[in-house]
Amino acid sequence: MTPHNSTFQLGASDTVLLTVKAQLSRLGYDVGDADSPEFDRDLDGTIKHFQQRRGLFSDGILGPQTFEQIELARHKLGDRILRFDPVRTFRGDDVAELQTKLSDLGLYASRIDFDFAETTDAAVRDLQKNLGLTVDGVAGPRTLRGLDAVSRGSASGSIFALQEKARLQSSGPSLSGRTFVIDSAPALPMADDAQLAQHTAKSGDYSRDIAQRISGRLAAVGASPFVLDTNERAASDLLDSRASTLISVSQDMHTNPSANGVATFYFGTATGQPSPIGKRLAELIQREVLSRTDFLDCGSHARSWKSLHEYSTPTVHVVVGYITNDDDSARLHSARVRDSIAESVAVALQRLYLTDAADPETGAVDLAALRDMIARTADDKSSG
Repeated sequence: MTPHNSTFQLGASDTVLLTVKAQLSRLGYDVGDADSPEFDRDLDGTIKHFQQRRGLFSDGILGPQTFEQIELARHKLGDRILRFDPVRTFRGDDVAELQTKLSDLGLYASRIDFDFAETTDAAVRDLQKNLGLTVDGVAGPRTLRGLDAVSRGSASGSIFALQEKARLQSSGPSLSGRTFVIDSAPALPMADDAQLAQHTAKSGDYSRDIAQRISGRLAAVGASPFVLDTNERAASDLLDSRASTLISVSQDMHTNPSANGVATFYFGTATGQPSPIGKRLAELIQREVLSRTDFLDCGSHARSWKSLHEYSTPTVHVVVGYITNDDDSARLHSARVRDSIAESVAVALQRLYLTDAADPETGAVDLAALRDMIARTADDKSSG
């Protein structure tokens, strides 16, 4: 802007003050007559206000420190493409804002210093790797859009959550080509009792049937469902790399025959960041099942069970009905109800990948109608 050894104050006159006024005006400050090179009272008050906001001594003197801060404030994040340049370092508020957002995600651990140096470059590359973008260290439009998406959403705050968010946003709204793992598990017996053993066997039949119905729906829209038997949980290569989500379907048991209802579970602890995809999907499944059946609402809950976090794949347990409750057992015995449960899970999976603007009302459409809606939206965008 001007040599940093220059000093101006009330009463001065210089053409450089036109540049100062223009920059301060762009930042939203009232500079009075922007076409006058005079350091008048309007500019004096504005300089003092600017100094106060930037943590400087508010004396109204436009000296080296104030010039530097005006120069730093020149750019907001997104105004220019940022990258590491060892010859001419990018400096400014935009770099500081980038560093702050990266720090919030746990990617940048150094001081917020306004300089795009090696540590910032490494953090940007780490971000790009987690988002599945080209790893070049350049903070351009695509990288900043990805950063903005995870910063505004529930994924802000941890690498684990960032990776889940990237997994969710990687390939658009379609289920086609995605791999979903469905685990059918019987209710666990509460004691060595012949009657409870019968309940367990019946529960396993219901869980497998629901899992197969979910699988059929997902396959029909081009997804790749994979139904696990209880002996196939060792398929960690699938669950840790290719799979979009793992859905476990089972029923519950209780010594009190009045216990009943449906609940969903996702990974989370009392103090840590929950699985953002797991939480969102568990809530969607819970709402869809309740909208299509008359099970009691037992809510969605965060749990730290190993089964919910032993794989990198976001995992949800759907515990639908108590096999020891006569009413729930009768519901589960109905093929129509099991079909409704399967439809609920499939629709919830599709809704997981939709934006809020495209997301229909809960229980309003089936999976086929939802797929048609997505296709129409894509056609409208391409024709527009």
